[in-house]
Amino acid sequence: MCFVNLTPQLASIQYSLADKVTESDDFCSRLERVAGVDISFPVHNKAVAAAVILELEGLEIIETETLETELFFPYIPGFLGIREVEPSLSVLNTLKHDFDVLMVNGHGVMHPRGFGLASHVGVLLDCPTIGVAKRLIDERYINVATQRHHAEDQFLISKNNRVIGAFFRGKYVSVGHRISLKTALNVVKRTSIFKTPEPIRQAHLLATETFKSILERIG
Repeated sequence: MCFVNLTPQLASIQYSLADKVTESDDFCSRLERVAGVDISFPVHNKAVAAAVILELEGLEIIETETLETELFFPYIPGFLGIREVEPSLSVLNTLKHDFDVLMVNGHGVMHPRGFGLASHVGVLLDCPTIGVAKRLIDERYINVATQRHHAEDQFLISKNNRVIGAFFRGKYVSVGHRISLKTALNVVKRTSIFKTPEPIRQAHLLATETFKSILERIG
C-alpha cells in the first residue's frame, strides 16, 4: 500500500483532532507522578514500546513496562503520531500505577497541523501530556519570534504570532494536552538532570536495552 497517498486524509484527521486539544492546566490535584513513553527504533517494523513512572520529587522510578510491537505505518515527517500512537497507548495501558502527567518523545502542538504524537496520545488517553522533541519537523512552519535567553538556554517559539512551544536545553517542548506551556516547562526543568528529561530518558534506555536483548535472543 502506498501510504503517502493517504497523507491528505490523515492530515485532515489531525486537523480535526487538534480542535480537541486544551492548552491550560486541567487537573485537580498536585502533579506528583510523571510518566514517560518511548518507542525503540524499529528493525523490519518490529519495535519495543517502553513506559516508566517516576516520582516528580526525587525522580525515583516507581514502575517500568515494555511491550514488543510492530509498526505498520512507515515513518513520514509530520505523521509520527499515526505510526506510534497505538503502541504508546498499549504499553501505557499495562501500567499498574497511576500518574498525573505524561511526557512523550515527540511534538505536541508545535506541529504543522497542531497535532503531534504527544497531542495524539494525550487526546486519546485524555490526560495531561507534554511533548519533548529533538528537532523541528519542518523549520518553515516555525517562526522564532520571542526569545528569552537564560542560563539554561531557553526561548519561546511562536507561529503566526502565537506561542506554540519553547526551546530548552536542546529540546523542543510543547503542550500535548490538558496542560499549560508554563507548567509543562516547569515539569521538564524539574526532571532534567541531563539534557533529556528523565521520564523520556529512562523510557528510551529501557526500550533500547529491551530491543537489543530481543535481537540477541533471535539472532
